[in-house]
Amino acid sequence: MKIKMMSRWNVSCGVSTHAELVGRAWMRMGYDLKVLAPIEKDLSNRTEKDEPYVVRCYRLGEGWRGDAHAFFDPEPFLEDDFDIFVVQNLEILPMQGLLKIYPLIRKKAKTVLVVHEGGPPKSPYFYKFDWDAVVCFDERYKNFLNHIYPEEKIKIIPYPCHPIKKGDKLKAREKLGLLVDKKIIFNYGLGVFRHIHLLPTVERLSGKYPLIFLTLTHVGDWYDLFLALKGRHNFIELEKGPIPTSKLYTYLHASDILLIHKDTAGAVVVSSTAYLCMGSGCPLLVSDTNFFETLNNEVIKYRGLDDFAKKLEDIFEERENVKDAVKTAESYVKRHSPIMIGGKFIRLFNSLMIAAREKAPVLYIPAFSETPEVEQRKTVGSSGIVDIQSPVVDDRSIKSA
Repeated sequence: MKIKMMSRWNVSCGVSTHAELVGRAWMRMGYDLKVLAPIEKDLSNRTEKDEPYVVRCYRLGEGWRGDAHAFFDPEPFLEDDFDIFVVQNLEILPMQGLLKIYPLIRKKAKTVLVVHEGGPPKSPYFYKFDWDAVVCFDERYKNFLNHIYPEEKIKIIPYPCHPIKKGDKLKAREKLGLLVDKKIIFNYGLGVFRHIHLLPTVERLSGKYPLIFLTLTHVGDWYDLFLALKGRHNFIELEKGPIPTSKLYTYLHASDILLIHKDTAGAVVVSSTAYLCMGSGCPLLVSDTNFFETLNNEVIKYRGLDDFAKKLEDIFEERENVKDAVKTAESYVKRHSPIMIGGKFIRLFNSLMIAAREKAPVLYIPAFSETPEVEQRKTVGSSGIVDIQSPVVDDRSIKSA
């Protein structure tokens, strides 16, 4: 099976994280992948060098601070044969350019949309594409997608997690040059500014627990902001990002807490940071908002500053609720590993290809060496949830995504 995927790639964003986790899993499972990625305007958020199978051949559309008539090179989309065409987060892509060649793509392959949008997009071009399947992460997405697509086309495949990758705290701190005798609260990425209101509470606790508020960001303005705040809160330590996932996990192994504060959004949302980091064994302390409403005991949630202080102490003291959260997170990650989630996509792709063969006017007779595929069709339930067993691939072979 040959798969082409149109998506952001090797940048610090949730769309890219999802695409990388499932895409690299497909390749480890033996499938051929070609990634059609945008030419990024801002190179400061690049996390890895592009692999040979990545082609950058367009710019993001107006849905992502781009242009309604953004640059779009159709040749990489059409130049070779492929079986499956996957699009991640259509709203931010150059939809007009893609729409012009979409009928040709449909003649070549079955098409699958992965929805990251948190509600019905405003652009009329979004609704001009006919997909063989539309994948979303949970029932919240399906509730609004039911008003856009036929229910039988909507499939729920959860967001994947980075595989479990534990490490030694002392060795990680030595590697990063961090003090070994202080508690470390780690926060990173685009949204570090959201944690500023928590600093006075952290300062009060710093009298009882010597600590470091370790901040890593690729955004120059936020780096400068925390540099100024360091004059008031001397427990702040700053690092410049972005960094590859392998190094991110070294920071997570060195830390006592990963802090993620997000305010409630007026749309359906998930926290890609949580899914990316749960496999590290570092407890996740998160705000109790709709970014985390599909996660329960896998993370430690707080409401308000008093509860935030209490949960910090729980983690510093390694209380039972914290140990339970880490164990629950590990179990969740195993059930949502890239191989498990990537396998659900593969079963969906197979079901689409089987259905296409059955509709073909020419009689299809499988070779004697082929495994009958009828049972695979039964795995796509009427509810839209793709319920499959894991392919025979060991996710321990995935070192990092």
